[in-house]
Amino acid sequence: MRIAITGVGIVSALGVGLAVNKERLLQGKSGVGEPKILPTSHTEWPIGELPLTCNQLADLAGVSSSKLSRTVLLGLVALKEAIKDADIHGAIPLVNGTTVGGMDITEQYYDAWRQGNQDNISLICQHEAGYTTAKLAQCCGLTDAGTPSTACSSALNAVICGAGLLRTGKAQQVIVGGTEAMTRFHLNGFASLGILSRSLCRPFMPDRDGINLGEGAAYLVLENEQSAIKRKAKIYGYLAGYANACDAYHATTSSPDGEGAYSAMSKALAMANLHPDDIAYINAHGTATVNNDESEQNAIQRVFSSNMPIVESTKTLTGHTTSASGGIESVFSLLRLQENHYVHVMNNAFGFGGNDSSIILSAMPIDLPPIALSRMKEYEEAETTGEEDFTAYIPMMQARRMTSSMRQLMVAAYKAISLSGVQNIDGIIVGTQWGGMIPTINILEQLSTQGERDISPTFFMNSTHNSAAGTIARMLQCKGYNMTFASDGNVMETAMKEARSAIEAGMAKNILVCAYDEVDERWQSLLKMINRSSKVITKARVICLD
Repeated sequence: MRIAITGVGIVSALGVGLAVNKERLLQGKSGVGEPKILPTSHTEWPIGELPLTCNQLADLAGVSSSKLSRTVLLGLVALKEAIKDADIHGAIPLVNGTTVGGMDITEQYYDAWRQGNQDNISLICQHEAGYTTAKLAQCCGLTDAGTPSTACSSALNAVICGAGLLRTGKAQQVIVGGTEAMTRFHLNGFASLGILSRSLCRPFMPDRDGINLGEGAAYLVLENEQSAIKRKAKIYGYLAGYANACDAYHATTSSPDGEGAYSAMSKALAMANLHPDDIAYINAHGTATVNNDESEQNAIQRVFSSNMPIVESTKTLTGHTTSASGGIESVFSLLRLQENHYVHVMNNAFGFGGNDSSIILSAMPIDLPPIALSRMKEYEEAETTGEEDFTAYIPMMQARRMTSSMRQLMVAAYKAISLSGVQNIDGIIVGTQWGGMIPTINILEQLSTQGERDISPTFFMNSTHNSAAGTIARMLQCKGYNMTFASDGNVMETAMKEARSAIEAGMAKNILVCAYDEVDERWQSLLKMINRSSKVITKARVICLD
């Protein structure tokens, strides 16, 4: 089948809407650090922050309440543009990538709660990344089809998952992308890693010294070409190939040789049945850190050798919009495809934990490989319920860096693999509701009591939703398909559903499926006020082709 792109919506530091972003992209006009950026308490670093208040975003999105998280509001503005642009209607599936979710709301009301103020405390329910997708779907009459939460590759993984829905016949149209707002939490978290630049970032330059963060949202409407032709839709281009792989190297640092990036780009080319010299342009991940750029550069050199395409990082213009970057930069890649009359372009997005994804966009129709639907076998589930002995599974030096819940999840994973008898795990999928809540609350406590200084880098690394999937991949040295999905329901059920879809779509031959959540008593106390709760979940099982 062929997947057409029939609608686009975007908001970034360059402005609101496709027309403005296109104009400023082609002019090379940066939205990072401009005088129009709102004054904030974190002006120490240049950032790509949209100069609009939440009330202004709510007006643009056509919603009455400005009490929605900024992440939702940014997403609504871009999402509604994409829906209007594609002229589509009905309960179309939405796959939305995000990591911070409603963290801007959480920061505000966590501080108030610590000071004894419980007004509007119910708004903290927006913290969950899955809530963001559910709210976007609700406001636009769409179907919530999942929340990939894999840090900076989230939105590009939404593209991959949405494409799977089309290829397996589960939908004729799907909306994919991501949204992320600027928060004190992730700004100071990145600062703790020592990778923020005090000047405009300089990707791939010898004197590069770090990233500029940004915020924004972007969505693409993917559609079965037959459906697009039938309704005479305009077609921006085609999704020709895609892949996800894992570096399995470090919690935040990319491997020197860019193994995961190399694998993702190579597999995307193979799916599209293209050669390296067919690619005219790459919108690189290009964060401007010394490590990341070197790793990606080495991977690109390995793939393209003497057939080097034009390589660009547009993060100089928007800042690094983290989970939204894959969506925003896919839109930019489409614009380059059209304006420069390229035939095939590539877009890369790489996240913490070595989660690496690449897609190929084409001006001409490309037939994606057919999918042979196969029966699957699901093995017995392993679950740990207490502090089981982990020493037989995890070296003590590594165990010291894990929370108790993470150690128990590793025990469950090893037990599930043993029960299945599968020798080599091909992919990993983790479902979670809250992600790493213990390190998350520790950071919120530090922000409340110490201000925006001295945030623990270890806490930040372990706070991302996909830290568990990355840890498991490193322990197993599994360099294949790697996904984390946020869900406010049965997280194991969500993960299993996604694993079945991934195997059905040919992304892996077998998958270790895990469910993971941990409990922090401070968070529990807060949740009780809004009649919510959380519980420790450490489950795992293996699913494979029969």
